[in-house]
Amino acid sequence: MNQTPTTTLIIVAYGQPALTELLLDSIAQHTPEPHEVIVVDNDSPDDSAQRVANHPSRPYLIHAPTNLGYGGGVNLGVRRSNSKTLVIMNSDLQVTPNWLTPLTAAIELDSTTIAAPIYTDEQGHIIESGASITADGHVHTSQTPVHGVKPVDHVSAACWAIDKLSFESLGGFDPAYGLGYYEDLDLINTHRLEKCNAVVVGDSKVIHHTGGSFQTTDANRLSHRNHARSAFRWQWLYKDTSRTVWDGESSFTHGRVAVVGDQPEIIRHLQTHNISVVSVTDVEQLQQRSYRDDVIVVQSDKERASQLAPRAEITTPDDLPNALQRAGIHPNTRPPRPRFSSIAATRSRRW
Repeated sequence: MNQTPTTTLIIVAYGQPALTELLLDSIAQHTPEPHEVIVVDNDSPDDSAQRVANHPSRPYLIHAPTNLGYGGGVNLGVRRSNSKTLVIMNSDLQVTPNWLTPLTAAIELDSTTIAAPIYTDEQGHIIESGASITADGHVHTSQTPVHGVKPVDHVSAACWAIDKLSFESLGGFDPAYGLGYYEDLDLINTHRLEKCNAVVVGDSKVIHHTGGSFQTTDANRLSHRNHARSAFRWQWLYKDTSRTVWDGESSFTHGRVAVVGDQPEIIRHLQTHNISVVSVTDVEQLQQRSYRDDVIVVQSDKERASQLAPRAEITTPDDLPNALQRAGIHPNTRPPRPRFSSIAATRSRRW
């Protein structure tokens, strides 16, 4: 672009040149903000690199000497970037109108260092809006709508906006994970030790053509291998997290709230203050919640809610601030420091 770029888009590609071209086309069409594009070709076995070099948008092409994996490719691209804000990207994405500015605005918020969009399929259905982590170290993706900016335990690094200084200060992606998965979860956990957040931004959406990088057999093998590495490294962090999953919740929060009915403004406010919040359609769904909530927000049926959630504070929307106080929850735009984080002080930052 003619303007000085404020954001560097770093695309890591291996084969599948048609998908990379589709992404480059969509960036050219839907990204008016000043930016530069770097494509790291991970030693593709076909004509991918040449097709990138010939693309009309003229991205800066880096030839990796071998397949470095996604994390290694990103690390290489970051070294060549010229902006303080980065967006790291899979090559199997398509961006949509107004996708970039909401992401870069989110990482300017206090405590947020990683911001991701909603990932959808070609029909616009949500395929990921963040993920929770259970005590066994497994990732459980959410497909719930996001109101505003939602702190999450994890979100796939298929598209991350991240501050370059923050990325470099924590050592980037750990090359120990090699090809495969979980290097993104590893980096999010490292950020969490610094009391920083990963968030999903409801106003930004990208289309993700999932499954373009590995065949199913290879994907399962690599995922199993890297899960074992990640779970062993971070078992102390997950020690007090839940073993059961409820879609859309976070583990590391100042408190836990269930909202009965459609209350998007309440949900947005609670998420901004690092409170895990889930929306249920009716009060009877509280029976499935296993007494996990600190506060229940209802318009009516307070008596039934008390029966189903006897340990929770039951409140109407108007009295929510007082209910949070009674439950010992102190909303804060800074995320809580995880328990046992002092363990990390006795080990090198990246081990």
